Amino acid sequence: MNLFSRFLCIPVHIQPIFWLLAALIGWLNSGTVGGTLIWSGVVFLSVLIHEYGHALTAVAFGQTARIELVALGGVTQRSGVKLSLWKEFIIVLNGPVAGFLLFITASFLLSLFKGPPNHLGIYALKITAMANFFWTMVNLLPVYPLDGGRLLSIVMEGIFGVRGIKIALFVSMLFSAICSVGFFMVRQVFAAALFLMITFENYRSWKNSLSLTAQDQDEELQTLLKKAKQEAALSKFEEAVREFKKIRELSQKGILYTTATEHLAAIWSQQGKFKEAYEALNELKGGLSQDGSFLLQQLAYRVGELRHAINLGNQLYQDEPGFESALINALCHSLLGEVRPAIGWLNCAIQDGLPSAKQILKKKEFDILRDDTLFQELVKKADSSP
Repeated sequence: MNLFSRFLCIPVHIQPIFWLLAALIGWLNSGTVGGTLIWSGVVFLSVLIHEYGHALTAVAFGQTARIELVALGGVTQRSGVKLSLWKEFIIVLNGPVAGFLLFITASFLLSLFKGPPNHLGIYALKITAMANFFWTMVNLLPVYPLDGGRLLSIVMEGIFGVRGIKIALFVSMLFSAICSVGFFMVRQVFAAALFLMITFENYRSWKNSLSLTAQDQDEELQTLLKKAKQEAALSKFEEAVREFKKIRELSQKGILYTTATEHLAAIWSQQGKFKEAYEALNELKGGLSQDGSFLLQQLAYRVGELRHAINLGNQLYQDEPGFESALINALCHSLLGEVRPAIGWLNCAIQDGLPSAKQILKKKEFDILRDDTLFQELVKKADSSP
């Protein structure tokens, strides 16, 4: 569903699940069809006004904006010129300000109109005031991705630079954990579970931010990385390699350095330059993405660093079980003459959906396992599979 305001020229997209959850909130709070409809309208208006607070300010600063109403609220997507931190602060702040103004407006109208509490208009104004006051206060908590967490991040970045972003994420993680415990103590299970999920997400973001450097925010390097990725996707490997190397030289460390290294290693691996690719990834000593870690495991196997490949596979399988890392571990153990671990990993790979298991079990790397009864059982199992 797309609504285009002729005056504001800001497109609004509403996902169907937004209406579903708005209706659920209405039913849980009213228990009636009429109340559900009123609550759904209030939720829609409140979220839309909040997002217009962000979007209108962004447009005033020369950006383009698009509003999307999703499952748990709204999102304002922006594009255009890069803004200074103080402008970013105002854009983020004006969402809660818009919501608070809606609370003031609803409260003022309530003071003007008198009537029984069950009057539909009075009821709508009451829940509008209550919902917007409550949500504005919650939304200003210093917890990312709430607006309060984003405001904290902007302020800390302005004071401490990149280090401030890391501090803000750490504070957000601690505060969301405290909120989760507090809601559990007052038996608000849904809110507690929500803040618990936010805590884990903030922990992941904080952990990833530890490698963030000032170079990671360099627009020219970001543009160069995007260009290099596009060239790699178009199989222009010579140009892509040159640009990935340039990014590494200019950044020296950080997220851009790691990303460029992973892409560079992937190209070298495709070209059969396994040793160069392995050495490039191995020098990072952690900080790799899941795909980067799996590529390093493959490369370690190909260059004969079997113990390293096994250690990487152990961690990969622990983080995200899959037949790919399990199969490489099986191959490594088999080449090292370690029969039982090899069969154990083969069994894991098959259970995790290893395709063409019958053909893979015929590999010469598994010759040392053929006389083992457990391996023979795996072969029979693979033979009987469709």
